[in-house]
Amino acid sequence: MTGHQLAVGAVLRRGKDVLLISDPPDWALPGGAVGAGEPLLAKVGQEAGYASVLAERLLWVARYPAGGVEYEMLGFEVTGVGPHDGSGAWVPLAEAVDRLSRMWFAPIREPAVAYLTGRARVATLWTWTDLNEPAVTHPRVSSA
Repeated sequence: MTGHQLAVGAVLRRGKDVLLISDPPDWALPGGAVGAGEPLLAKVGQEAGYASVLAERLLWVARYPAGGVEYEMLGFEVTGVGPHDGSGAWVPLAEAVDRLSRMWFAPIREPAVAYLTGRARVATLWTWTDLNEPAVTHPRVSSA
């Protein structure tokens, strides 16, 4: 492995709806890689269409190798600050789960879907040593 990269993803809710962003051909939660010196949640706020966001709680940590880099992605539940600019799509929870379930990349898909369906506890650690294998989770995540 050639390095380490921090990434962040976020669940934003409005009533029973969840905010998703288009990441063709998939839908995803707002977030992405965090650049050196970049505030942790800056990218989430930009993608979510808010001036900024406040972290409410840590939902998961996902560790995985990709492209010769070791990633650590922190998944937060966040609240948007200020007016929403219309970015993304607010979709009902069941539809959000359905759209995220079709995402090709397991380290983003699996923690998000497990959390949103109640199969994973808050602050679950997901570890992939090989993306072709299932993750090891702590605590254990219940089956679908």
